[in-house]
Amino acid sequence: MSRSLVGLDPARTLDPAPYMLGGRAPRLALRPASAEEAGEALRAATRDGLAVVPWGGGSKLARGSAPTRYDLALDLSGLDRVVEYDPEDLTLTAQCGVRLEALREIVSARGQELPLESAHAARATLGGVLATNDSGPRRLRLGSPRDRILGARFALADGTLARSGGKVVKNVAGFAIQRLLCGSRGGLAVVLEASLKLLPAPETRVALVHEVTREGLGDAQRWAFLPWLEPSYVTVLGAEAAEGRVPRSGAAERFTVVIGLEDDAVWVAEQERRVAAALGEPATRLTGSDAASLPQSLADASDAGTSSVTFTTAHNTPAALAPLATRAEASRLVFHAPAGRLHWFPSAADATALVLDCFGLGFTPIATAGGATYQPAIAPEVGLLDLRRRLRAALDPTGTLALGDV
Repeated sequence: MSRSLVGLDPARTLDPAPYMLGGRAPRLALRPASAEEAGEALRAATRDGLAVVPWGGGSKLARGSAPTRYDLALDLSGLDRVVEYDPEDLTLTAQCGVRLEALREIVSARGQELPLESAHAARATLGGVLATNDSGPRRLRLGSPRDRILGARFALADGTLARSGGKVVKNVAGFAIQRLLCGSRGGLAVVLEASLKLLPAPETRVALVHEVTREGLGDAQRWAFLPWLEPSYVTVLGAEAAEGRVPRSGAAERFTVVIGLEDDAVWVAEQERRVAAALGEPATRLTGSDAASLPQSLADASDAGTSSVTFTTAHNTPAALAPLATRAEASRLVFHAPAGRLHWFPSAADATALVLDCFGLGFTPIATAGGATYQPAIAPEVGLLDLRRRLRAALDPTGTLALGDV
């Protein structure tokens, strides 16, 4: 691969084979060592008519479908430096290739919380989580990445390096392009560096694990108190989804409901009292490090299948699953109730029927992975599609960023 083709030293080139999408490898793969090198690679790709896919840890991309064109994998894992950390101001700026697990360790040592969640935190990168606007069971409490980002440095498709927002709250102004890039999947620009607002870690963490029957799941009155209690998370798992991730001893037809309480000690104790009054004593009670690690296990459970469909919904209690609980695939569901996110892992053959049934009950599909596809398509509104096209035309008129077409 010559310098004239990609604009970088050949030492930055990689074997393209590990960067397959939908069974197809790109022609080329590069790992730039700086933001400037990433910009130069994009500039050369635009010049040479190459379609580019940015890569982080690959935890989301690996099960994605192949774009229409795919010539160059731009591996950003070499941009893995923490640029600035101000514990007093609860802010952190890091390059996009930093792994979530590494960031979590840095801030937890200072009694602070990284307000980002994603499956496979040891692999998932800051840039990947921002690009997918990914979240976990505590989405309602922590917000999505779009809610937590203060500023970003990014590269446009033509290699231009730009900034938006700031590193502290008081400096955040302008058009908030950094938020626009969250969820764009690298199809509008490539995020190279981001500043985040952190949170203080809670004083007390407790996780209550309840096992319920299908009938108990559908008792709406039983769960009505939960939104008013404002737990950190409430996650329902089918038997297969819970296996090996959450302590359980119930029969295969039972569902596991995990209620996470994270606050000051007095309020957590009161929350526990109210949960016990409504649901009875839990099958398992976790505290300390066991409770602290459980949200990651639940996030991992949300991305555990080879094929999956993710839904969003306004329903926010376990009772919303009652009409779906008798389906054979219910053993493989994960529902983060307050966050309004249902993750399901059907076979490819069952995906269409499942999606249509869920859609009729107020669950709207927002993402698929692996072999899960569905027909007829439940598409975004025409106005939203038109807005996407206009943004795409303005930021990447040559179509260099391949995922903008997916």
